[in-house]
Amino acid sequence: MFILYENCTKTYTLSMENQVASTTTVITVYTRHTPECPKRTDRYWKRCKCRKALYICEGGKDRRVSAKTRSWEQAERLAQTERERRDPVKRKLQEIEKQEAQKISLRKEKNITVSEAADRWYSSQKFKTNETSAIYDRAARRIQAWAEDQVIEYVRDVSVDSLDEWRGLWGKDAEKTYNRIGQTSQSHFQGYLKRFFRWCVRTGFLTSDPAMSLEAIPKNNEKTQPLSPEQFEELLAAIDPFTAAATGYVSECAKELRALFLLQRWAGLRILDCLMLPRTGLVGNRLNLKTKKTGAVISNRLLPDQVVAALHDLSPDRKLVRPEYFFWGVHRKWEGLSTQWGNIIKKMNAHLNFKDEDGKPMHFHSHQLRDTYAVQLLLAGLPLEDVSKLLTHESVQVTEKHYAPWVKQRIQQLEDKAVAAMEKMGQQFTIESPAD
Repeated sequence: MFILYENCTKTYTLSMENQVASTTTVITVYTRHTPECPKRTDRYWKRCKCRKALYICEGGKDRRVSAKTRSWEQAERLAQTERERRDPVKRKLQEIEKQEAQKISLRKEKNITVSEAADRWYSSQKFKTNETSAIYDRAARRIQAWAEDQVIEYVRDVSVDSLDEWRGLWGKDAEKTYNRIGQTSQSHFQGYLKRFFRWCVRTGFLTSDPAMSLEAIPKNNEKTQPLSPEQFEELLAAIDPFTAAATGYVSECAKELRALFLLQRWAGLRILDCLMLPRTGLVGNRLNLKTKKTGAVISNRLLPDQVVAALHDLSPDRKLVRPEYFFWGVHRKWEGLSTQWGNIIKKMNAHLNFKDEDGKPMHFHSHQLRDTYAVQLLLAGLPLEDVSKLLTHESVQVTEKHYAPWVKQRIQQLEDKAVAAMEKMGQQFTIESPAD
């Protein structure tokens, strides 16, 4: 029996009697020539394109395995890898390196607090816009508030159970401020929560992701709730008694609330776009602005006279408002404007008695004025495509999703048109009340 091995650039053949010991390991490369190869008699010829293989002898037994390549250099690298894998010294070094990496990972996992991790996560992001930066900042602050309230100091102490329990407390009327999240916003925030914990795993602060098993939260599918013309007048009439009963800053906001409601109702703007409207955005009776949410441009939109008058009635000399804006307070960041005014408007419900189209109590919020703008235009016969453009929606499908099944008045209007058309065709109808 003969054993082949390679030493430097020469290949030697030794008889079994000359082996040092049966435990010697020999790994060498050779070529498996095809019958047509002109160098088929030289198994150590390197430059042909025939398949390469490894000869391995260890423990007194020999075997041959394919190197899965036609390159001698690649096969030699594979052979060297196999030799190093059997080298007890290198194997020990690899084990030590792995153990050290695990120790470093454990040290990171033990030493990083939730507050530190949230700050690092936020600062590591590269934001394209200030709006995105604000969203991540709010998510980080919410995570920190929860961890502090639950006395969870380190990231490693966050469990699947604690996150699931926290999620169950989210709601728009939650007791804790950091838990006050509407259903659609819950879905968005959970996305950022998952991104935070994926970052913790990626950076080595955690070895497993406790947020991975959180199930998706369905977005809110509440119906559009526009105000009727009578309800809008009731809203305006409630401003004076509401502000008269209020204290502090709110008691002086009657003109601001009237201008805000009129602007939303007759321009169809989101509340933040109204609150951030600069005085330069109103030229005569035409509105010009760039929406905060999507960056869409509204140019030269004609406003009703009563809206323009209400805006001009807001003096630029008010102490608590920036003189270059209609509504924006001097001590307020833009990120908190919607929340500030949303909380003021929420309190107005004590002075309102709204009912929805089914006769059930209806809680008023400012976005209903944007809905009112859209629905009333549709009821007046304006095509859905045109309403979509006025709302600055990115596509008509977005508008259709929110307003196609809008209200009973629209359904009745469509039925009346269909009946009138068929009556012209000679058909007769007996009108009966629909069954409950």
